[in-house]
Amino acid sequence: MPTTVDNEEADRSRTELAGLAALGLAYVFAGLGLFYGLAIDSMQVFTAAVIAILVLLAVSMGIIVRNEPFVSRENVVISVCVFVAVALFLGLSTFTALPYTMLVGVLILVGVIIPGLVLQYGPSIVN
Repeated sequence: MPTTVDNEEADRSRTELAGLAALGLAYVFAGLGLFYGLAIDSMQVFTAAVIAILVLLAVSMGIIVRNEPFVSRENVVISVCVFVAVALFLGLSTFTALPYTMLVGVLILVGVIIPGLVLQYGPSIVN
């Protein structure tokens, strides 16, 4: 007895799939830029990679909002926290003389830990 599987990828055109693959590759290159910036101890390369990731996140969130029938609480919390974390990182690294470990700590705290806590312990929206 054959079963049917609801496959969302079957509904996408080759152009859309190529665009998503290009977006994925752009994320990989931005990650390699982060690694390269750390390897050569260049804050300029690292900052450029972080800006590239911020742009890629904006594109990704645009795709999600466009394709999803509704915006979920999780998407909103994560996207806001990540954008604030990256903006804080860039602002603090540009305008202050904080040590690099403090900057990364702020990035991880605001971009990873706070959204996790808000989603786990924050008020839930139940219909």
